[in-house]
Amino acid sequence: MKHLRPHPASHCPLLVISRSAGRSSVAAAAYASRSRMTDHRTGLIFNYRNVPGLLHEGLVGWKSSAEELWNAAEKSEVRSNARVARELRPALPAELPHNEQIRLVHGFACWLRDSFGVAVHYVTHAPRFFDEEWGKALWKNRGTEVGEQDYFTALNDPTKSNINFHAHIRFTTREVERDSGVFGEKTRVLDARDTGAACVLLMRQEWENRTNAALKRCGSSARIDLRSYADQAAAGDAPEGLEPQRHEGPKTAAIKRKRRQAKAAPTGARQRDRATVRSRNEALWQAWDLKRARQREEARRSGESQHIANKREAERRQEATAHADRIRSADTDEAIRAAVEQSHSVESTRAGCGWAQAISDAMAGRGPFAEGFENDETIDPENCNLPHAPEPEPIMRPVAVKRRSPRQRTRG
Repeated sequence: MKHLRPHPASHCPLLVISRSAGRSSVAAAAYASRSRMTDHRTGLIFNYRNVPGLLHEGLVGWKSSAEELWNAAEKSEVRSNARVARELRPALPAELPHNEQIRLVHGFACWLRDSFGVAVHYVTHAPRFFDEEWGKALWKNRGTEVGEQDYFTALNDPTKSNINFHAHIRFTTREVERDSGVFGEKTRVLDARDTGAACVLLMRQEWENRTNAALKRCGSSARIDLRSYADQAAAGDAPEGLEPQRHEGPKTAAIKRKRRQAKAAPTGARQRDRATVRSRNEALWQAWDLKRARQREEARRSGESQHIANKREAERRQEATAHADRIRSADTDEAIRAAVEQSHSVESTRAGCGWAQAISDAMAGRGPFAEGFENDETIDPENCNLPHAPEPEPIMRPVAVKRRSPRQRTRG
């Protein structure tokens, strides 16, 4: 069995748009949305209406236009080196239909808004055609049903495009009040040394989970993996020694396209390095696949697989017993509560489940969730906007203890 390698779309960098680098969030938004915008702070006009490739555009957490959003973001900052926007540029798997790509990006934008209180402007872009003039002709003819079908068919043809479907998910560096549009405090949790890295990791994990769920929903066996090669190798999911390819950048990519059109061999050192790294990585993957296949066959013949499974089950049971003993030995409410929260492997000794009861009450219109929900109200799981409901009572989990005591039921 061949190992399922990470999808080529396993790419989701986070960039910062800062005035110290001479950048403007209005200019970036105009290019991404292929539109004409004026930066009110500098008076500069940016016009990208004739640039093809925009597939979809959306705003989350902002009721006006994208131009007004980013001018408001620029106005809210007074420092000459201020950070005015953050941007995620994830790759989109080509296996996902266009509507599923939009659903994925929109849902993630809603998660960003709800998690950090920011306003989000997102776009999805089409891959670049190797023959730019031919691609522009297809772009102009996409107004008809046949023209649109021809355009998307060509986009998914690896001989005609680079299959680089991707999104630009740009969000504010300040919290934005959803109804009034007033800019509030800076999202310092993303800047702080002790929390910033964790927040970036959380974003990448959320994108990975949502993308893999979309791939599964569409019947694809492919999965993305945003871990580094070193982390994948340490977990036993990849061979050691894999090297990341250097990012080409827009200028190098443009030169590469021109050489391809002229049918000239690549001469740049960076392009040669990328080809060498790609070939070396492929050799490592093939050798690793063969090694894993031999190990699986040897384990099957020696019965080692069942031995490993039995060992892991014994370790799980031992851990569960230790957690249960820790709970039984606790002699205060705080100690019991802490032991329960840390004991993820404790098995309940009573029939029934608190979660199951809560779900049953909600479905029947009973319990703390009943008030505040209308029967005809539809909840959109992509938007994450749940109707207001009173704070539920804490769900209690039964824990078996040696003595009968009021502390037998603790917070779950």
